[in-house]
Amino acid sequence: MSDAVSGEETIDCATISVERLGTTDRNQMFSLYETYYDATDRDGFERDLSEKDGVVVVRRNKAIIGFSTYLVRRHAIGAETIHYLFSGDTVLDASRWGDPVLLRGFFRAAGAAKARIKGRLFWFPIIKGHRTFRILPNFFREFVPAIDGDAKPGLVEVRDAIARARYGRSFDPITGLVDFGPSQGHLRDEWADAKEIAVRNRFAAFFLKTNPGHNRGVELACLAELDVKNLKRYGAASFAKGLADASA
Repeated sequence: MSDAVSGEETIDCATISVERLGTTDRNQMFSLYETYYDATDRDGFERDLSEKDGVVVVRRNKAIIGFSTYLVRRHAIGAETIHYLFSGDTVLDASRWGDPVLLRGFFRAAGAAKARIKGRLFWFPIIKGHRTFRILPNFFREFVPAIDGDAKPGLVEVRDAIARARYGRSFDPITGLVDFGPSQGHLRDEWADAKEIAVRNRFAAFFLKTNPGHNRGVELACLAELDVKNLKRYGAASFAKGLADASA
């Protein structure tokens, strides 16, 4: 799956398996991640990457300027077995902030993942930045934590079941927060602008209120069903394309 733009520079977005990443790719990914995130190291980055199934990679003239890692797993909740797509390390060069290229690639990858499983597929991210959190209200109809009113019945239960299984006592179901103690990665001060953005963006303000410890690596466990009916128009189009391409 790719998305190319012609002109003075070529932007390409493709999904590849982790096992196909070469040394140069891994070096570029870590260098980019380290530029924006503190409290990280190469060993930890590689351990996290080794767990993942695939990576959505954005390249500018073949050099990696953005990526999002992910895995898909199944989980039994009562009598039902569901699947969840967990997003790992995600970063995009600041020069492309506001460009939907990585998001398009993510939703296409999610659609392809949906095509390969039977039953329901959920997006389960743990979020330490307001930009990632804002994907939920901007692209999904129902999600948790809900910003306005009560969450759709069952969503909180699914989120909590997955979070408990993955993080044990580090997850607090009352707050929805995952606190590892020492930070396992958080935005560097020069990129951490949640307070400034929250003044004019209610979604950023909600994130800041819900996850006040984000600047020391605390993460907010979230959940949304990956389904055309639950996605708003823009996300639904890219999701449907990934679903159709993988089903063809």
